[in-house]
Amino acid sequence: MNTREGRLSGEGYGWYVVFVLCVCGVVAFIDRQIINLLVEYIKADLAVSDTQISLLQGFAFAVFYALVAIPLGRIADSTNRRLLITVGICAWTMAAICCGLAQTYAQLFFARMMVGVGEAVLTPAGFSLLADFFRPRRLARPVSVFTASSFFGSGIALMVGGYIVNAIQAADGISLPFFGPLRLWQAVFIIGALPGIPAAIWFFLSVREPPRRSAPSSLQSSLEYRRGFLEAMRYVGNNRRLFLAIYAGISFLAAAQFALGAWIPAYFIRIHGWSAGDIGYAQGFVFLVCATIGVVGGGWLTDAMQARGHRDANLKTSTFGGLLAMPFAVAIPLASDPMVAVALLAPAVMFGAIPFGGGVAALPMVSPPQFRAQLVAFYLLVANILGQAGGPWLVAQFTDRVFADDAAVGWSLMISVPLLLAIGSLLTLSGWRPLRAQLADASA
Repeated sequence: MNTREGRLSGEGYGWYVVFVLCVCGVVAFIDRQIINLLVEYIKADLAVSDTQISLLQGFAFAVFYALVAIPLGRIADSTNRRLLITVGICAWTMAAICCGLAQTYAQLFFARMMVGVGEAVLTPAGFSLLADFFRPRRLARPVSVFTASSFFGSGIALMVGGYIVNAIQAADGISLPFFGPLRLWQAVFIIGALPGIPAAIWFFLSVREPPRRSAPSSLQSSLEYRRGFLEAMRYVGNNRRLFLAIYAGISFLAAAQFALGAWIPAYFIRIHGWSAGDIGYAQGFVFLVCATIGVVGGGWLTDAMQARGHRDANLKTSTFGGLLAMPFAVAIPLASDPMVAVALLAPAVMFGAIPFGGGVAALPMVSPPQFRAQLVAFYLLVANILGQAGGPWLVAQFTDRVFADDAAVGWSLMISVPLLLAIGSLLTLSGWRPLRAQLADASA
């Protein structure tokens, strides 16, 4: 085996890069998701509604993605991805610290928007790196492991956030020079941002930039595209059914997961009287274990199905994952015992996470390498508008506008989450046939 073949096999160093990217992904999601544990504190201090909170949870990221995600993807397709990711880590860390220094809703919204640089840089550039370290048929596993870091990070964010909340309450607050006493939610933001500093240093010093792998000859001969957004969008348009299933289908499934992650803490605090620390530990453990099993297991299951000849395995596992999560999502708010609700949350999260292993791995598999990162960035744009922004926002709309009662958040979850899962499952189902055709053409 020559040097190039060894690099493409994904052995050794490639998996080390997966590990480093996962750690950076965990750090990113701590900064991004820790706000879900602070909803009641921010509402009380800034006098805002559930809808305004949902904009902080998701829409602020979607705005940033709309502005920079695709340009950053294009940069990742043509420049040094190692340096780009390092700069991104530094930028989102500083923005997360600024969240803790915010004094008004507008300041917090702007700082949260800037935190979006984290995933806007990390995911498209990270996917692009992995596609150059692993062969296409071996790509689902590393992508699923990398994707699992977001769920792993969500779990750690809640558990660490719960610990920080309890510690700050026991210490009777924290003060900073020049800024004075910090509100509890401000201190949690700042402390949660600190791991980004060593993460940036570690990534820059230990990850090398790999040579870019050439496109398969079938794609090169049939798609003579230059780099650029218009060419990438032309490719999407020529394969619209497939990309509708990937972009919209998986994004609706993501919306269901984000809705659960965003509003389950408020549900347990408002309905079952739990403290932020208690729900942080419980929900954090569920996401840490069950979501990670779902994502990684989804990637392994997809690889196994592909080895048996199922070319559409990426979207098949996504469809079935969404359908299996639905009954548990309906049952969670119906449970009168909070421990039963936590037990029901576990399979809802596990099955709901399956699409983000094998399903997401379909995207780099069907994307020409000259604009692979741009297509991943466009997926992130759609996933953040429909998923990160749309999921929490939909729940808040039912709570604020339909029920007009903060205590109705459970009913809002029971309606919103299964609806999003059903739409996502139907859309991914529609992509089975075009995915089979696309991969058959690429291997011909």
